[in-house]
Amino acid sequence: MNTEPNKSSAFSKHLRARLISGILVLIPLAITLFFLNILLASLTSFVRPLLRPLLSPFVVEIPEYAVTLIALFITTLIIYFTGFVTNYVVGRRFIQLGERLLMKMPIIKSVYSASKQVVDTFSSTTKAAFKAVALVEFPRKGCLALGFVTGVMTSPEGQLMYRVFIATTPNPTTGFLLILPADEVQFTDIAVEEGVKMLVSGGVLSPESYQRRPPPAQLSQTSATNV
Repeated sequence: MNTEPNKSSAFSKHLRARLISGILVLIPLAITLFFLNILLASLTSFVRPLLRPLLSPFVVEIPEYAVTLIALFITTLIIYFTGFVTNYVVGRRFIQLGERLLMKMPIIKSVYSASKQVVDTFSSTTKAAFKAVALVEFPRKGCLALGFVTGVMTSPEGQLMYRVFIATTPNPTTGFLLILPADEVQFTDIAVEEGVKMLVSGGVLSPESYQRRPPPAQLSQTSATNV
């Protein structure tokens, strides 16, 4: 009985499986490095052209990696200083004045407005506004939609209502605000971070399962205060 074809088939299967496993591991890493490289180049692009003329009287030859490190350090200082200034009233007013000027420029207005909305969506303050991830029947009965609970209200009849933000995917800067009775909101054990990942990835990045849970303590305390 000839076993050579079987050995060849087993080897090809083994090789194919290992190659696929390696590719699946390396592709996310390569994509991450690619975007990090773009980010690094973007952050240092306005500093790098100024460094060589400024340093050339003191240093004869500057390695490229040294220029990159110095540019990154200076850029980090600029970002830190900007964040430091915005914590004060004068700094905030100055930033708001700059934003108003940008919003008056036709093309720049659209780009800046869209990018600012995306950044604000993923900022820590916005995430803190999301108290929990819940499922609600939307846009029709029997169809579950992922929602972020932002708070509670009390109806004129004294019924507890939840404010639920249903964001669109993959662009979470728009969506629908629903005000639903408590019995129509299914709280889950999905973390807010995981919920945002699900939303942006169109469901590709999502937990394999979820469990229902009671409303978070902060919402329970708020509802007790409102009643």
